Amino acid sequence: MTTNNTHTSATTAPGTGPLWQDLTDALNALIAAGQFPNFRNLYGPGNDWQHQPYASTPFHTYAPWVVFDLSTRQFTLSTRERTLGGEHFASARRKRR
Repeated sequence: MTTNNTHTSATTAPGTGPLWQDLTDALNALIAAGQFPNFRNLYGPGNDWQHQPYASTPFHTYAPWVVFDLSTRQFTLSTRERTLGGEHFASARRKRR
């Protein structure tokens, strides 16, 4: 993959520039493979009204989803069915007494 370091931002945290470049390269590779990532946000009563970003492609129903797992607080590779079925939602919040 080719890298393009001419568009690095001065506001990037020190040492994270290569990580952003890796993300850029990965996204460009998905586009080159005809996957065209689509970024969205799950938000509603199913996940206790917490924002839950995910990336998928609308062009291939079999394609994996990358979703932010609310219980582990990390992105994970999943499927549409598992994500929409609530597998990556946070566990129920404890009620205050």
